This record gives sequence, structure tokens and C-alpha cells, in this order.
Amino acid sequence: MVQLLYIVSSLHVLLCPFTKVEESFNIQSFHDILYNRFNLSEYDHNEFPGVVPRTFLGPLLISALSSPVVGLLHLSGINKFWTQYVVRLTLALAVIAAWSRLRNTLQKLFGNTFAWWFTIITVSQYHFMFYMSRPLPNIMALPLVLLAYDGWLSGRHKQFIISAGAAIIIFRSELAMLFGLLLILDLYFKKLNVVDLLKVAVPAGISLVLLTICIDSVFWGRFVWPEAEVFWFNTILNKSSDWGTSPFLWYFYSALPRGLGPSIVLLPIGAYLDRRVVPIIVTSFVYILLLSLLPHKELRFIIYVFPLLNVSSAITCSYIYIRRSKAPVYEILFWILIVIIVCNVIFTSTLVLVAMTNYPGGVAMTRFHKLLKNEPYVHVHISNLAAQTGVTKFTQIHDHWYYSKNESLSTEQLQYYTHLIVEAKSKYSPSIKAFTQTHTVLDSVESFSHIAMNYKIIPPIKIKTKAALFILERKNFRDDPQPYIEISKSAYDDLIQSDTGSEEIQINVVQYDNISDNVSEEQDNNGDVLEHISDNNNTFYTENISQESTVTYVDDEETERFRREIEESILKQQTIDVNAEREIPKAKVLNRSDRKKKAIEKIKSETRKEVVASAKEKLKELMKRHKHVAKEIAENDITNKEDKEMDGRGDIPEQAAEESGIQTIVEGMDDSITDNDAVSTSTDEPIMSTNEDSIANAANDDAAKINELNDNSIADENIDSIVEEVIARLIDRKIYDDKTKPEDIKIEDRKVIQKIVEEILSERTNFNSDNTL
Repeated sequence: MVQLLYIVSSLHVLLCPFTKVEESFNIQSFHDILYNRFNLSEYDHNEFPGVVPRTFLGPLLISALSSPVVGLLHLSGINKFWTQYVVRLTLALAVIAAWSRLRNTLQKLFGNTFAWWFTIITVSQYHFMFYMSRPLPNIMALPLVLLAYDGWLSGRHKQFIISAGAAIIIFRSELAMLFGLLLILDLYFKKLNVVDLLKVAVPAGISLVLLTICIDSVFWGRFVWPEAEVFWFNTILNKSSDWGTSPFLWYFYSALPRGLGPSIVLLPIGAYLDRRVVPIIVTSFVYILLLSLLPHKELRFIIYVFPLLNVSSAITCSYIYIRRSKAPVYEILFWILIVIIVCNVIFTSTLVLVAMTNYPGGVAMTRFHKLLKNEPYVHVHISNLAAQTGVTKFTQIHDHWYYSKNESLSTEQLQYYTHLIVEAKSKYSPSIKAFTQTHTVLDSVESFSHIAMNYKIIPPIKIKTKAALFILERKNFRDDPQPYIEISKSAYDDLIQSDTGSEEIQINVVQYDNISDNVSEEQDNNGDVLEHISDNNNTFYTENISQESTVTYVDDEETERFRREIEESILKQQTIDVNAEREIPKAKVLNRSDRKKKAIEKIKSETRKEVVASAKEKLKELMKRHKHVAKEIAENDITNKEDKEMDGRGDIPEQAAEESGIQTIVEGMDDSITDNDAVSTSTDEPIMSTNEDSIANAANDDAAKINELNDNSIADENIDSIVEEVIARLIDRKIYDDKTKPEDIKIEDRKVIQKIVEEILSERTNFNSDNTL
């Protein structure tokens, strides 16, 4: 039965391979230990240390256990993203191994049938199985917690004390409350005396403290006991509340029901049937109650007690199962148990589907590498949301690419990256508009929004998603692959002054598309030419390096080392030359038509045609019913005809529509549309043409009068301008977006579309329709 845990935990890893920000330290430590090894200066925690330090003992152990498989993958040439699967599965195996020992002990106490049901309940629940492979500090401590339970239940006090002490001192200090309660029970019932406790606890405690201080001080570069600092920060200073607070009873009414699933209803029954589990249940609930005193609450903080609470549920199942053939009532209860387990599985499946959509950063990185798998040089900036929802060093699979997670860069600086992974709710968000002149959208990634019920499908649950991240590519970046060496002003001053005591000199290799006009040349002490590039927030100095000459700033050891680092960085990025006087032709910058075509390639879809058809259907109806509207619009068109020639929209290509009576009537409407981005980025190509013959035949006498306006030689531009505004308003009302499928447009939505068409006509002709839908 234990094999079932291996299978289910592996499925969780395969379906949700990415990690979140809470797991960042350990997952990055796995990578650094396996790949950077003794080069501690390259470790991720040096750049992103986090709020409090964490121990390296857990990552060291898991990395050591997974290193044989990682070595084989490396020799086979398999990219390192698969290593992330390996280390997570290794962590899951460590948890399962400790859980298996606990199960064997429980089997001796409660029987084989109990052990079988204990396994079924555990496997069918979501959170314990999902979390056991995730590199959270709580899960790093979980194997020790399970071993401590095993020692406590079996009477092996030395195992209990050492395992509990290691979990508390190294990983999670709050476990002192849980194991303290278990220890009090042993002392109260005289299963353990104080002398024996001190003989084991004192030397073990001192050894564990020295172990974590010695190991972690090396990695952090200072004297540190990580978990002591975490305890001081979270508990004494109560700084954890900065990350959110929850009501006092949140663990009881929210976390426990979700963590245990529908099988939670079996818990009190087991306590009634077998009084041996009462101390276990009481201890667990007292621990949760004590933990509720802290304002900041998360489900993972109480995950340690889930196996203890499942003991009571398994006793209930075992009791009913053994007696299922002795009386009809037990047989009915047995089938109720089956229903509960099935509900557990359904609940777990639903949460897995949600979790699969909850890591947009990891998905974005995967798609990004597939889109650009053959590119030799890429310089990508990763936004904060992407970094928190799946991006790790394991996902940065190309050593010759440059990945940046710098959060302090301005919009102007970001524009020079070859690629960006940007957080945005739609293509029309301000964060995307800031890069419309320099980048195009390659792809978008959606994340979980909410759960909707749809009784027409099985299962009747639909996971709704929303746009979260967009992958941008700098226009024509392949034509100009050379990077610039970007040196901060403070670092430049340190360089000139030869401040050998300073170790923090910031160098960023950035791919520039063009150079701003405010470039001035300066001479340093040796006559070398420097470019001085200014923007709103920062000043940069760029060294002109040619292949024929070697540049030296100041003749000292620190400067020479700095120069070598610059040259090595240039060689690593496979650059050829950097020319300070190079400028991109203005024609390339002003080629807006090509840029617009690339920007709207993915907007043209069947859904758009569906919206257009629905809007034009309403236009036909309105034109038939309100003939005087045509005259007003035609007059407005003649009045504004000269203004239209000077409206400055010649850079947006449009195709003349075919001649039709209805199109002639609405020709003048195009000028009154506000030139907003949501519309202008979507009008590069005609959406669809109308069928004049069918319209004229259907309109009868009214259509004949309308078609007479065609003889006035009024330029027939397009009916699509109204449709564009309809789409813009639908996007604002969150009824329609680029990802909407035709079948998703309901009858109610079509009515809204037609109503918006009538509103637009009323606005443009000062006509108030009396016929509401």
C-alpha cells in the first residue's frame, strides 16, 4: 500500500512541477549546491537573502541523496529543469519513508485493517500529498516530525527526543509547542523521567545547535543560527503579521476542513470508538489552538498534525469495515465510507486542477524557452509575479542567456531588454502600453481566477482563468545582438578612485536597441572615450571597446581585475563590438505599420468575427427602422470631411470597404471615435465586409432610400469603426477578450452587444432610441 503514496506524490510533482515564493530559498539552494557547489559567491541567497535566514542543512541532505541521479542526467545532456523533478521527488521519498515507519508502528497498535484504511485516507486527501514534495521549511522538517511520532508511539524515547530536537532547533521552532505537549504526557504518565530526558536532550541539543551554526555560518558568511533569528522575527517581534492576518479560529473553520477533506466527519467518531486516540487528538487541537495566537496563519503551519488526526478517522473506517457483514446498518455505513473516500478524491482532483493554473511564472518560462529555443543570445527580464510563481534557476536552462530579476529598474531601462516577462491583466494594460514602441507580444499566460459551476458539463465545475503574464520581444533584436556594458554611476566613481576596499561594483550586460540623443563623450585620466548616457533616474557610463585595442582605466590590481571581468562578460555573451557613435536609423523607429501588424496578429480570430456579426446585425435593424439617422450621419460626414483628411491617422492602414447603403450611412462615424489604444491597436486590418446585395433586398423601401445616399459620392470608409468601439466597451465590461471562444458568447452577451451598438449610434447622432432591448 505504501507504493500508492509514491505514485500519487509523483503525479502531484508531474502535474505541478513549479514552486512558489515560499519555496524559493530551498529550491534555489538545491540548484546552487548541485551546480555551483563550492562557489558560494554564485549562490542565490547572496542576491536575494530573504527577510530571515534559513538553514542549508535540509538542502544539503536532499541534494546529497539526489546527486547520483542528477549526475546521470548531466552526463546524458538532459537540461537541468528535469533536475527540479528529481530533487522534489527525493524530498517526497524522504517524507514517505518516515511516514511508512509511522504506519508500521500504528499497524502494530491498531491492526492490519487500520493500516490499510490509514493509507487510503492519506492518499485520498489533497494537502498532505501535495505538500510532501514541496521544498517548504515545514516540509523539510516533516520527516523528522514523523520519526518523532514513531518514537513517541513506540516508546523509543531517544529517537523521539533527538528527532524532535532536530526539527525544532534546525527547521521550525514552533514545533516546540507540539512536542512539548507530547513530552508532558510522557512525564505525566511516567513513561519517561526527567533524568533520562536530560541525559539525551542536553548533549543532543548542544550538538544540534553547534551543527546548524557551523554549517550555516559558512554559507551565510556570518555567525548565524537561522531558526533562532526566525523565531525572534516571527514570534517575539510578531513581524510575520506583515504578510497577512487571519481570524483566531481560522485554522478550525478553514484550514482543517480543507486539509482533511470530507473525511473530517469521521474524526470525532474514532475518538469515541477507541479512547487510545484521545490524547493524540487533544494534543493536536491544543497545538492548533496555541498556534492560533499568532495573527499570521497558513495551512502548512499545521500540516504536522494531519497524520495524527487521520489515525482517528482510520479507526472509524476499520471499525465499520470489520462489521460490515454482521448487520445491515454496518453495511450502509460501509457504503457511506466509500462515498466519503470518493468525495475526498473529487475534492483533491478539483484542487489539483486549480493548482495547475496557479503557477503562471513557471508556465511562462517554459513557453519562453520553446519560442526562442534556437536563439543564441537572449537577455530577458523576469517580473516579480513571474519570479514568485514558478521561475527558479532550474528553469533557466541556457547558460549563454542572461536572466535578470532586478526589481529596481525603471521602464526606460527595461525597454532595452531583448525580452520581458511582464505582469498585466490584458494587452491594453499600462504595463504593456509602456513597451508598445519597443516590443511586441509573443505570448500570454493565464492564471487561476475563480471556480464556476456549469451543470451542462461533467464534472459541473469549470476553472476560470485570467491573463497574468505577457512575453514581450524587442523589435528587430536579432539585427543588433551586441550588448553594452552598463555600469552604475557609483561603481564608476569607485573605479576612478581605485577604491580597493569596495567589493560592490554593479555590472549589468544589457542589449540596447538604440541610444538616446543625450549622449556626451568624456575623457578619463588615460584618454579613453566614455559615453555618458542619462535618463530620468540613473546615469550610466559605457566603455567603448574595440577588437584592436585594450582599455585600461587605472594601473592597479583592482581595476585590472574589474577590466578582465568586463572582457569576460563580453566574450560570454558572444559579442563582437560596441560602437558608441552607432545610432539606429529613424526610419526603423518610425515604421509603425509593420509594428502594428505584428502587434495584432493574434487578435484576428473567429471570436472577433462572431462579435462583429452580432453588432452588424443590430446595425442593419437600426438602419431599417430609423431612416432619419442616415440623413444626420450623412450630413455630419459632409461637414467633417475636411477634418478627416487632417486627423493624423494615416499611419493606421485601412482597407476601403465595399459600397453598401448601410456602410455609407455610418461612414462619418469613424471620425467621432476616441483614438484610444484599445481601438487603434485593433484597426490595422478590416474585420469583415458586409453583403450589400442581401442587405438591400432585405431592407425593401427603407433600404432603397438609404442606398440613394450612395449617389452623393460620400467616401465609404468602414462600418468597422463602430464594431471596434463595441469590442473596446465589451473588454472594459469584461464580457469579451482575445481568448474568448465563439461558443462562449452567450445569447445575453449578444443582446449586450446589440444594445451597445444602439448606444453608440445614439451618442453620435444625438438620437435617443425609444426601443430598448
